[in-house]
Amino acid sequence: MATGRHPRRPARLRAHWRWGIVLAGIATLVAAPSIVAAWPVDDPDVDLATVLDRIDASASVSHEGLFESRGGVRVPDLGRYDDEIAPFTTTTRVRVWFAEPDRWRADELTPGGETGWYREPGGLWRWATGRQRVIFATRDETTSEPSRFPRPLDLSPAELGRRVLHDADDLGLAVERIEPRRVAGIAAVGVRLTPADPDATTITRIDLWADPATGLVLRVDIHTGGATPVFETSYLDLAFAEPEADVLSFDPDETGVVYRTTTTMDALETVDGVSFVPLPDVLGGLDVRDPDDTGVRTYGSGLGLVTVFAVPNGVLGRRLDALPTTDRPWGGSAVLIEADLVNLELIDSGGVTYVVAGTVPVAVIDAVAAEVAGSGDDA
Repeated sequence: MATGRHPRRPARLRAHWRWGIVLAGIATLVAAPSIVAAWPVDDPDVDLATVLDRIDASASVSHEGLFESRGGVRVPDLGRYDDEIAPFTTTTRVRVWFAEPDRWRADELTPGGETGWYREPGGLWRWATGRQRVIFATRDETTSEPSRFPRPLDLSPAELGRRVLHDADDLGLAVERIEPRRVAGIAAVGVRLTPADPDATTITRIDLWADPATGLVLRVDIHTGGATPVFETSYLDLAFAEPEADVLSFDPDETGVVYRTTTTMDALETVDGVSFVPLPDVLGGLDVRDPDDTGVRTYGSGLGLVTVFAVPNGVLGRRLDALPTTDRPWGGSAVLIEADLVNLELIDSGGVTYVVAGTVPVAVIDAVAAEVAGSGDDA
């Protein structure tokens, strides 16, 4: 009896041992990015001014890579706008092929499929495989990009980091070197931006790390005072190479889906092209950033920015219309959404809904809201 049981015990032990190897392998794979990031990093021998110049000029750096963004912004259910704010509330992975500012591709990986964005000199394609929908938005080379909801490429470390650092001195941001960090296998130089007036913005600091040779930003962390970033985006892998032409090209006929052509890709672009209600050049003591802006106007400077636009009542959708209002210090009532990084108020006045949103304290939003509500009453 005893001799009959002994052969089975080693078999079970061997099975457990094999499963142990498998589990150890999985644990190693999961931990690998953290282990690599923790390797000692020598501080790249490049001065801050040179780093900033290279970052500013990095819009022409060709590359391919996969980046992951993670957002910790807490917002209520916004219905039809959930897709637009998802990058700031969840984890998103995007594969990017970038040749030039008007020749790139970004594939957003989602549970329901992929959404591919293809930029060519004449416009922008969006191919949503899950929804089987293809849209082409024309672009005029003589005009700048309209105000819009952020798209996958906008939130890539390379694009976001370069835009944040552009004209940092003129925007009153303090810039300093911080500890280097290994990102996507590259010993990246660290840069920190802090607002000159901490009380004027919700952002306490922005840390970024860039490739010292090309200036391409590899990681961006945005902090609002908590222990962890409220938003972060970082490359997981990266190669400095110009993408093949066939990777960047998109043929809608191959999808088998009838596509439509438009001049705007989202609701905010549509509003930007229509001056539904004229807005002044100064609101709440903040100057407009671009006097040529019409439907959507941005005010303020540095990291404290406020965006304002107006639409007819009811256009924003039932979810937003159903949110409760609160009495505001300026004497009226509004829907207030506080979301760590961005504060927002919706004000109904004179048959119009004003949207006031920005990376500023609620008191600043209230000051702007008071003036737009007053202008609506006069309409």
